[in-house]
Amino acid sequence: MATLRRVDKKKFKQLTYPHLDFLYNVALKYSGNPYDAEDLVQETMYTAYRKFYQLREEKKCRSWLFMILRSHFLKEKRQEVKRPYLDDGDGYLKNVTAGSGAEVPEMLEKKMTGEEVQKILDVIPEKFKSPLILYYMEDMTYQEISEYLDIPIGTVMSRLARGKKYMKNELMRRAKGTSAIKKIIPIAGLFG
Repeated sequence: MATLRRVDKKKFKQLTYPHLDFLYNVALKYSGNPYDAEDLVQETMYTAYRKFYQLREEKKCRSWLFMILRSHFLKEKRQEVKRPYLDDGDGYLKNVTAGSGAEVPEMLEKKMTGEEVQKILDVIPEKFKSPLILYYMEDMTYQEISEYLDIPIGTVMSRLARGKKYMKNELMRRAKGTSAIKKIIPIAGLFG
């Protein structure tokens, strides 16, 4: 049985709460919807609280929280494969009522771009997804991404380049009306 450690709640809040927006934004990009993003952030904060004693350097709190969030996301993705798929995701649309004079099709058309980008992000392997999210959506530098993911800067740059290529190719296919990506097999994976 694990022993419980006393946590300085004031210090925990002081160090972690300033990073909640960052965590939520990353969780939203990972999960694709606000409900799962909120759950992911909540799980992250709970784990961070329980393991607060493991934080060695206060200035690295943000990257420490990111690693916890990423770990929870990857765990969820592995478990998702084992769960039955119960909803196609469109069931709620018939219950949507237009607000402020807007029609439902117009509302969906405005959201289409974000939804399409999220769908493409969903099929990109995580090792390319994380650098893309951190660089383009969180405005992090190569150095910061390197530290967060614990990989060399050269690897960050190559993963960004390959991730952008996947995004571009899939956006072009979808613009033409043909989505070809079912499962992405990275070139490096072909050689061992």
